[in-house]
Amino acid sequence: MFRKLTILFAATLLCVGTAIADSYVAVNAHKLTAGTGVRIRATPSTTAAEAGKLGIGTDLTITQRTASKTKVGSQSDYWYQASAPVKGWVFGSLLRDFDPAQPESAWLALAVEKLGKSGVIYDAYEHRSPLSFGDAVEIGDFAKRSAAASKTPAVQGELELAYWRAVQIALTTGDMESHDKPPYSTWRKTFGDDVMYSEPSGEYLIQPDLLWKLATKHKADTSGDAIAWQAANAFVGGECEGDMSCYSARTQMMQGEYLKRYPQGKYAEQALASVNDTLDSMKKEWKDYPAEYKKDIDLKAWATLLEPLADSAAASKARKSLKALQSMH
Repeated sequence: MFRKLTILFAATLLCVGTAIADSYVAVNAHKLTAGTGVRIRATPSTTAAEAGKLGIGTDLTITQRTASKTKVGSQSDYWYQASAPVKGWVFGSLLRDFDPAQPESAWLALAVEKLGKSGVIYDAYEHRSPLSFGDAVEIGDFAKRSAAASKTPAVQGELELAYWRAVQIALTTGDMESHDKPPYSTWRKTFGDDVMYSEPSGEYLIQPDLLWKLATKHKADTSGDAIAWQAANAFVGGECEGDMSCYSARTQMMQGEYLKRYPQGKYAEQALASVNDTLDSMKKEWKDYPAEYKKDIDLKAWATLLEPLADSAAASKARKSLKALQSMH
């Protein structure tokens, strides 16, 4: 009787062992962590003990995965076991495919996933990024490291831009009360003069010149256009408070500078929309604007700016508005 029970127990263990062995699939791959503070679990379960946490963009060496997918929240995916740099299991929705031999495309794709395409403009009000302060800082650090390791100028430029975009997002999170306390205040002070405070808007901003210099650095590759567009939309601080000459100079300095550099650029029509808004306001207010202030409006600079632009409905409208202003000058 005892011998039969022993054989039956052994057979049961064999079946169980086979079931366990069959529940995993061998994998030889690399994955990037696609979240901030990604938890590494001791076993493939959300209730398992944490073996550690990893920042975004960590290269994991994957050795196996579960045979079937599991649903966690709204996501259904495999669990993957990593052997390095930390041993443990990570849920698949927190990972992205990664080829260490060709890393740049994965770095850039991850930056775009978190920050949006390079032409997306965020601000502190209507078009606010959903990222928290901590997430924006971590994503920025990842972009900075990736840019330093990149060997392709265009990709490097996109990643350098991603870094400064993440910095600006982090600067505009929270409220003013939290801005004077760690960790925000400690982090912000590391930028020195690269960050300025705008009294009228009550926010900290990166210096626009940083982006213009970066656009100049990458003028020979495709990233320069997007960098210049972000620079053209970087708030310069202060308020014009109804001063027409201020609006004119500011538009020339921002969207106008973009058009000088990229008269046929990807964002030329959007830049011209801002130009036309400014010129329309100038036309409406010109007769009532004090004569002593009109001399500060540089219509010659407008002519120089608009002359090389390709013909389009927006460019035609801008030229007609300028002629109207010149006739009233």
